[in-house]
Amino acid sequence: MLAMLSSCGCTKSPEPVQEDDQKQEQGQDEGQGQDGQDEKPDTNPDRYQRDLVLSSAILDTDIRYSVLLPKDYFENDDRRYPVVYMLHGYGDNQNSWNGDWLHARDRISALESAGLEDMIYVYPMGYQCYYVNRYDGSFSYMDMFARELVPHIDATLRTIPDRQHRSITGYSMGGFGAYVIAAKHPELFLCSAPLSMSFRTDQQYMTESASGWNNQWGLNFGGKGEKGEARLTDYYKEHCPYYVFNEENRQALETVKWYFTCGDDEEQLLIANDSLHVILRDRNFRHEYRVNNGAHTSKYWMDALNEVLTMFSFYMDGGDVWPGRNITEPRIPEISTDQNGVYQSEGFGENGTLVLVAYKGLDNIKDVMAELSRGSGYYALLPCNLGAKSLSEWKESWQAIFSGAKLQIVAIGDAGKDALALQEEAGSLYLIDASLGEDINPVKTCRYVILNTDYGVNYRDMGALYTACKRADCSFEYRVAKATDDPGKDLLRLIETNKTLFNF
Repeated sequence: MLAMLSSCGCTKSPEPVQEDDQKQEQGQDEGQGQDGQDEKPDTNPDRYQRDLVLSSAILDTDIRYSVLLPKDYFENDDRRYPVVYMLHGYGDNQNSWNGDWLHARDRISALESAGLEDMIYVYPMGYQCYYVNRYDGSFSYMDMFARELVPHIDATLRTIPDRQHRSITGYSMGGFGAYVIAAKHPELFLCSAPLSMSFRTDQQYMTESASGWNNQWGLNFGGKGEKGEARLTDYYKEHCPYYVFNEENRQALETVKWYFTCGDDEEQLLIANDSLHVILRDRNFRHEYRVNNGAHTSKYWMDALNEVLTMFSFYMDGGDVWPGRNITEPRIPEISTDQNGVYQSEGFGENGTLVLVAYKGLDNIKDVMAELSRGSGYYALLPCNLGAKSLSEWKESWQAIFSGAKLQIVAIGDAGKDALALQEEAGSLYLIDASLGEDINPVKTCRYVILNTDYGVNYRDMGALYTACKRADCSFEYRVAKATDDPGKDLLRLIETNKTLFNF
């Protein structure tokens, strides 16, 4: 049995700095996962081993780490297990994943009860180094991780000691670590899942406050005390994902299964993460990408584990193409429409909402209308085939027939640009994988709901609208879900899983 240690005993470490990104909404209810499964505390006292020690020759210090072992680890002496490395955020430590605000042990236990395969989880101390070798050679953390920590874990625990059975994830600064260690050492990791990865666009770095830049980025990547473009050092570019995901590195990077996620309420990180997604799509790097409701919080990262750990297990068990978690057939309700394809909710009248459903070349519009129907509210769903006439013409035609106090627009695919032209008249625009053109100027009088899959056709326009809404301080909700090989069903699932966002 592994010995449990209580004191640190480190001989040197980088200086502590307050985390700018690490603004967790503490004290949230984390009793259930996003699928509603109950989290029952794991009572096995031997599974979680805190503050174990690796004496690092590279760093000349003791590196503390904690581990969560499989529930049958001590009963099955001959069994070996896959390993997941879980990296903490800036200002946290090796016990933060299982501390006051993050309860990874309980979430893992709940997932195991639901069928997740047994794995070993390793939580190393990461200091404030962004898990890289410091540019000036003063603290070579990544070398320690690859050359000492991974071999040490394989030597002291019953791991399956190869890259096929090794994955890595982390939140905030740990998200950057999960990306950069896997990118620089793809020979070690099969899967990488950065959660709310803490990094910036070049423009954000150039305009970062002096304290934010110097304490976090300049300290580790060079350019401390610099301003503007001088901050974008060659060492920074050697580690920044915008520059690392290129043709020269393609062969190595494509051996890793990538998963990125970030909450739509993030202050600035989603702009960077979303632009990275666009770059990866543009450069044809296969990856999973998610945007869900949430901010830089423990709850967001805990919920992300439901999907991330399932994906890790699938690939480490030899799976080929991950089908996603809990992807089901859309449940299309039965509705009755009139001869024009119009659906009216019960009680709809002159004070109800007119909902223009704009589309072009869509074969399953009847199913879309059915999915858009809701159990409450007073509204009429009015189909607008832009192959027949413009959305403005449809609006005038329908308003001549139906009276309604409010106007909202659902725009699908090629209908997006027409819908955006009417944004000042609509209380809400619901844009689903919509093409918008270059003139994207959201207005504060309109609410925007932006829905897409990670392999949607119009990923650039959806990301550009999100960014424009964020910068203009407009009301918006942004979601990116998993794409499957059936875009028609993906469209229906986007509507079904986000029905609470449709306020008509």
